Amino acid sequence: MSNRLCKMFGISLPIIQAPIHTLTNGKMIASIAEAGALGILGINSGFKFETDASTGASTTTSEEIGDEERFSILDTMTERNLMNEQIDVAFENTFRPFAVEIASTEASPNDDPTAKSLVMLMRKRRITITLFESWGQPISKEWISLLHSNGIKIMEKVKTIEQAQDAQKNGVDVLIYIGKNLANFVKRFGKKTPILAGKNVTTAFTIKSAFANGADGIFISTPFIVCKEAPTANNIKEAIIKSCSSNLTNFTFPNEIVYSLPGTLPDKLHDLTITKIEPSKIFRQAHHFQGLINGMVKGDLTNGYTMLDENIDEINKIAPAEEIIENIAKNIPEKSR
Repeated sequence: MSNRLCKMFGISLPIIQAPIHTLTNGKMIASIAEAGALGILGINSGFKFETDASTGASTTTSEEIGDEERFSILDTMTERNLMNEQIDVAFENTFRPFAVEIASTEASPNDDPTAKSLVMLMRKRRITITLFESWGQPISKEWISLLHSNGIKIMEKVKTIEQAQDAQKNGVDVLIYIGKNLANFVKRFGKKTPILAGKNVTTAFTIKSAFANGADGIFISTPFIVCKEAPTANNIKEAIIKSCSSNLTNFTFPNEIVYSLPGTLPDKLHDLTITKIEPSKIFRQAHHFQGLINGMVKGDLTNGYTMLDENIDEINKIAPAEEIIENIAKNIPEKSR
């Protein structure tokens, strides 16, 4: 094993699964881990709408999750208990490393009891890797200090040189680059910090290009959305594998362009973007991340949307995570492993 990212995380392949809101669970992440990659238990991991007598934390009869204004994250006790359940499930199915996503826009951990409780849970369960999601805001020194003091390595998405400079200066362990010109970014920041290519990595060409441009690993989303173990609605999985990039619609949220399967709500959001409505207002019209949950968990594109990579042309099969990872690995040079 020569890849420094693999050494840091204790994984066999430099492949990191990018979690989507409410679309991960312990079995999925364990399957990814068993195949040699790094899976991440994301926000609201394991949540179910249908009634399940075996657990109260992971189910609801409500049509909505959490508070739209707080990114549809569950309340502190429910989120922590739910994550603990999924960690149990993951450990029942693998002894290999996996990560947990911590999401917060607060500068101080004391101002976000939900996120802080997940850090304490990670410490208790001896999970040592996190993806920190702050929706375009830089992770604060206070969060970095708390995570590092609990033995946790930090991955963070960055889009600009300024964001990367702050993250590297403050001690973020791995940078996930979602901007343009990966090669120049790696030259500037890659000597000190491992770099993941995180923008639209879905095809054989883009995987090979990521490593050719010096990335230590790849941060992959849509291929795992359609894996057999993913809790994505079946009709959405089927629609993705039957679609091509030209079928997708797009619209603008704060900090990102969203690519979605077409439908009543996605088409409306696209029209709002065309008429140059502010991204924050479009996000509100989408019902924030509740719209994403409606679309991808419930399969409802009348009241919801999907969040996909721009290029889905080579995603044409619902397959186990192991098979997906094997196919991705074929395009990773031996010297990059």
